[in-house]
Amino acid sequence: MPTSANRTKIILILGILSAIGPLSIDMYLPAFKNIASALHCSQEEMGYTLSSFFFGICMGQLISGPLLDHFGRKNVLYIGLSVYVLSSIACAFATSVEMLVVFRLFQALGGSVGMVAPNAVIRETFEEKDRPKVMSLMILILGVSPILAPSLGSLLLTIANWEAIFLVLAFILLVIIFLIKSWLPEKTNREHGGPFRISTILKAYKALFKEKEYLVFAFTGAIGAGSIFTYVGGAPLTFLTYYGVDESKFGFIFAIVASGIISASQLNRVVLKKYSSLQILKVTLPTQLVLGILLSVLAKLNLLSMEVNIGLLFLIMGCQGFNFPNVATLALKPFHRGAGTASAMLGSIQMAWGAVCATLVGLLFDGTPFTMAIIIVGCAVIANSILFGIGRKYI
Repeated sequence: MPTSANRTKIILILGILSAIGPLSIDMYLPAFKNIASALHCSQEEMGYTLSSFFFGICMGQLISGPLLDHFGRKNVLYIGLSVYVLSSIACAFATSVEMLVVFRLFQALGGSVGMVAPNAVIRETFEEKDRPKVMSLMILILGVSPILAPSLGSLLLTIANWEAIFLVLAFILLVIIFLIKSWLPEKTNREHGGPFRISTILKAYKALFKEKEYLVFAFTGAIGAGSIFTYVGGAPLTFLTYYGVDESKFGFIFAIVASGIISASQLNRVVLKKYSSLQILKVTLPTQLVLGILLSVLAKLNLLSMEVNIGLLFLIMGCQGFNFPNVATLALKPFHRGAGTASAMLGSIQMAWGAVCATLVGLLFDGTPFTMAIIIVGCAVIANSILFGIGRKYI
């Protein structure tokens, strides 16, 4: 068990690594128009730079998990994050949207290593009873990132060109590489002997499908987390289009709702002193479903005021703040070996499902808050069905 000082350093590093995705996405969103103008393309074409990043994150996590288990956490982190740094610099010098799409893909492939490693490091560095608390602290950093990242991106645009956003991302990860060398312990250097082959990856994931308990909690957590991606994709349509708020007020609303995840993840640390992760999940997951149903009914009946919408979304995201650290702990509990691979699959499922939810919001938007609400309900229904139906023997 690390000392208090080392514990803080480890959590800080892991929190920033987990936030690579939100930072890489949210920081450059304010510059969409600027980049489109500079690269002589439409904003629709700029959307492909998001798509390529999501694809890279999903594929990269699946690949990096077995690599982390085979070659060791720190070795693979050095290589992956170096790819991220170089790709970020390349993004800053892109001269066409096609180049930016490709560089964003490599940026995601490199950064995905940092998004997989934290769960595995927590699994092997901290005792089981401390893991949900550590993850709650990590989520505090992760939760703040989507709030601060757009503001940081906007600030950079006031003092520099859009290229500065990607250069700052490169600098942040370069600093993290040096901190990893000094602060991050390496408990597992190699879990396998011999050369690494593609068949190694396939065997590792095939083995995961034999772990029924892992699959139950992994899919419960990943699909339940679709509510976050649904909110991120639906919030601009709902508040800017339906309620007609301006951009500055929207940023304030977005921060309020996002703070639900942050506050709940920290309250989770307190609740864990009295209740287990499973006991908490058995309450918060159904609560999220009930809140979602209430949100969708009010929206369908045109009785959903903006204030009530914000309040219900805050509570729904709060449930997710409880769900994630506990479900991740339960999913990885069976693994003494292969935690990196298990963590990778968990993250990849979550990102893939999140991309589906965000896309559905845009495709099905009916001009009202109902679209976002009913997709949130759908995520909660499936997650509850998996846990209390398919996975009832594990609870």
